[in-house]
Amino acid sequence: MCANSFMTPAAADRTDAGTPWLLGGHMKQDTRRIAERHAHARGQIFGIESGVMAIRTEHAYWLIGPGQCLWLPPHIPHEARSHGAVAGWSLYVSAAKCSGLPDEPFLAGGTRLLTALADRLSHDADETRWDAQISRLAECFWHEFLAAPRAAVSLPFPKSEQLCRVANTLSDNPADPRNQKDWARLAAMSLRSFVRHFTLETGLPFSVWRQRLRILNAQEKLARGESMASVALDVGYESLGAFATAFRKNTGYRPSDYARLCRTP
Repeated sequence: MCANSFMTPAAADRTDAGTPWLLGGHMKQDTRRIAERHAHARGQIFGIESGVMAIRTEHAYWLIGPGQCLWLPPHIPHEARSHGAVAGWSLYVSAAKCSGLPDEPFLAGGTRLLTALADRLSHDADETRWDAQISRLAECFWHEFLAAPRAAVSLPFPKSEQLCRVANTLSDNPADPRNQKDWARLAAMSLRSFVRHFTLETGLPFSVWRQRLRILNAQEKLARGESMASVALDVGYESLGAFATAFRKNTGYRPSDYARLCRTP
């Protein structure tokens, strides 16, 4: 990891009296970053300037792209990994300040003001530099963040062991061609029970869930600089046209435009 990286977990977990309610860290690196499962005593707002970062909690999978930020409540175990070059910031919020926010993560769109404030605070919000001016900037950021538009674009994971077996198998290989009968058999369920319980536990029909998984994996691969043709095949699309259509429907971007966006600071 490069020298200019996110603060250490110890600093992110500071709860002693006199510590500022908001602490910041900034990262810019050219290599892949992987953070094993961990949690913080503070809430975390994780923003991406360029590149893509994937976050996995126990019950959902999130992909943060340029201009987006993710809210992670205190004490939520999570894993993080980047794909190729990535730049971003992370702000850690005291548990008391987090009381009015949801207990589940959410993705938010960053306004220009929010992004500018976050960048400043990621460099200056620490114990040695905290003063009245930084405090005012932090409060301004907080109000802007609370008003930021939120998006429910996570990939929720089922909770039962049988359905988790299916979800994890597909996560390892999104191009797996098995049909719903085969997946029901892997879950030791009838087809009818499989379809019903998968929708109940994830909030998505199985076919929609599988397509979202494929698109999220495609986003990661495009961010790494892989070609559109190889990405389409790797996530289960034999036709480039079908892949491009599904990608744009789910993300609002053409694959080539998304790849370019990830490389642009």
